[in-house]
Amino acid sequence: MLRSRDRAGAEQELWALLAVYQALRMAMTAATGSVPGTDPDRAGFTAALEAAREQVITARGIEAPADPDDTGRIGRAVVAGLLPARRPRYSARKVKCSTSRYHVRDQDRGQDRPCQSVTITRVQITIRVPPPDRPAARPRRANQPPGPRPPCPGSRRDQVTRIMASQPGQDWSGGELASRLGVKPPNLLTQLAEWTRLGFLSKTGRGRYALPGPAGAATDGAGP
Repeated sequence: MLRSRDRAGAEQELWALLAVYQALRMAMTAATGSVPGTDPDRAGFTAALEAAREQVITARGIEAPADPDDTGRIGRAVVAGLLPARRPRYSARKVKCSTSRYHVRDQDRGQDRPCQSVTITRVQITIRVPPPDRPAARPRRANQPPGPRPPCPGSRRDQVTRIMASQPGQDWSGGELASRLGVKPPNLLTQLAEWTRLGFLSKTGRGRYALPGPAGAATDGAGP
């Protein structure tokens, strides 16, 4: 818990906590190094922390030990409380709730991870070749005009464009276009609003649409 109420104090507390943590880890590594063949993972952080806290609170063991090879109170506490060696195994990560339905779901799907702990007998490393780089996007053709692309033949926007181009200069309501196409007005109104936002159509009034000037002329001339 940080007790400071300003940034400078909080930074000072964080640096102190990190320094204490690194000092404890160094003491734990030195303690396990004093016992040949001891894995540093067997050193318990809780034992080192409690020994260090006791030294600060009760002011014990502050004087330097006479034996230069002595690891101190923290080291002796770590060596005295070594954790058991970790077994080379892995187990399935399961939801601990007894009423959870994920356990049954995993069994039904046939997960690769076993339900019980399994001892690791070998480790296999597979090196996969990265996929080739994707080809760059095709550049725009020189004769392709800028602006929105024409609608795909036979699409609903193409049908609406042809209806509007059949009578240049007239604006259309969503209901009129829906009646011409034989579709429900709400569905077409949503598409008309989206096409207007993208610049394919122009809104001339409340619920009325028309083709933009240059686009309408180009579409009218391109019609059958």
